[in-house]
Amino acid sequence: MSLANNVIAGRDQLVADLAFRLWEEEGRPEGRAEDHWLRAAVLVDQKGAKASPRKPAVKKLAPKKAAKK
Repeated sequence: MSLANNVIAGRDQLVADLAFRLWEEEGRPEGRAEDHWLRAAVLVDQKGAKASPRKPAVKKLAPKKAAKK
């Protein structure tokens, strides 16, 4: 799987999780799956758009420094 596919899959998982929470908060109504998905997608995309372009999406871990004795 390419990096782009991983990013898309990660976004879709965020959208799915949020859509499920929205559905539960509304009392689990039937026939509203698309509405919840679209609302969740907008919220996830808005949050992503507000991220600073200077900050990397994935933080790089600095190597651990050896403990001084």
